[in-house]
Amino acid sequence: MTVMPDRITSKSNPRIKALCAEKSEPTPERFFIEGKHLVDMAYEHGCLLEVFAVAEVSYPGVKVTYVSKDVLKKLAFSPSPSGLVGIAKSPKVEPKGKRALLLDRVQDPGNVGTILRTALAFGFDEIVLTPGTASPFGNKVIAASQGAVFSLAIAEKEGVSAVKDLQKRGFYVLASALHDATNLSSVSVPDGPLCLVLGNEGQGISAAVLDCCDASAFIEMEGIDSLNVGVAGGILMYNLKSL
Repeated sequence: MTVMPDRITSKSNPRIKALCAEKSEPTPERFFIEGKHLVDMAYEHGCLLEVFAVAEVSYPGVKVTYVSKDVLKKLAFSPSPSGLVGIAKSPKVEPKGKRALLLDRVQDPGNVGTILRTALAFGFDEIVLTPGTASPFGNKVIAASQGAVFSLAIAEKEGVSAVKDLQKRGFYVLASALHDATNLSSVSVPDGPLCLVLGNEGQGISAAVLDCCDASAFIEMEGIDSLNVGVAGGILMYNLKSL
């Protein structure tokens, strides 16, 4: 017969109170994740710091704290958590240096998470986020990314300096824009590293960042004048992945 270790059952426990306050302020060094899929991914990438579980689990080398269902609900984000919450840190990923993505003030966490998930799928493994972009370590971004954050090199930088730094490293920087841009089907980019820039949902890429880019591209469409930034990003990355 397996004997379960002691568990925290009180929602008023001082440590649980401190953790509840912490979970709303994620940092690259410590952010909360929920569910077995994300916890397993964090563990596989060496990013799992701690686990809170209602049933016995095994993550060798990681501290496990057993809690009641009521306590887990306090630590989780969803109203009906699956029984597992973790604390993770950002990974140390070395990008391949071929495909980068710059998000300029993309505010919606669902959009950012979707874009990160798509970036991983199409080989854009270096991600730069300008101030005003949703935190990649917030719960909604991580959930929408399906754990892609654990496989990407993510940095937060000021937009103009980020573009110039990428160009110094040999990246051709292509902006997504609706005006004064080349049709995506006609875009020609030089051989070598490529960075795609996506902008804010309502305002697009800032003028200062756009002015620094090497060229701009638009997606030809009918019946509507723009696309959701996550959808547009997917189309652009798919078409640019092998150029």
